[in-house]
Amino acid sequence: MRSLLLFLFPFALFFVACSSSEVLLFTTGEVSVLASGPLMEGSNTAQGEYQPAFEQWLQSKGASMADVREAKLLKASLLLPDSMNSSLMSEITLHLAAEKADMQKVGVLNPVPEGQTRLVLQTAQEQKNIADFLRQPSMTFVADINVKKDTLPDLHLKGIFEFQITLNR
Repeated sequence: MRSLLLFLFPFALFFVACSSSEVLLFTTGEVSVLASGPLMEGSNTAQGEYQPAFEQWLQSKGASMADVREAKLLKASLLLPDSMNSSLMSEITLHLAAEKADMQKVGVLNPVPEGQTRLVLQTAQEQKNIADFLRQPSMTFVADINVKKDTLPDLHLKGIFEFQITLNR
């Protein structure tokens, strides 16, 4: 038995060495996310389109689309305009949408803390095929926002989204 283990050990070591991975962070910068007013008490939808230029970013890191093993939304922040704070909102649910990918829930904030101008959502534990969104020419961040009372103005948010990218190297 011991000789069998000694025989298999080099193969296991070779397999581990050949299947190494690298983890990188891809951040969107500010993405405009808009809910057009008037907003009614209850659920309202805010959307922001983003063109990821993911392939160019990978190339700048010496990688290609074929190297991407998986992607995950690591952090989602929403910045409110100076003229308002989070007291108007009770809950936010964030989805990703793209033409050639199934819409997916990726974050939530419930309850929304009072009096904040920067909100950090809790990202979903289970996320599938997030790289499919980044591979698209454009993707949409969709935020379902529950507001506490009717309000007339548009809701202009800025989103900053950070993705963890795992590459096969």
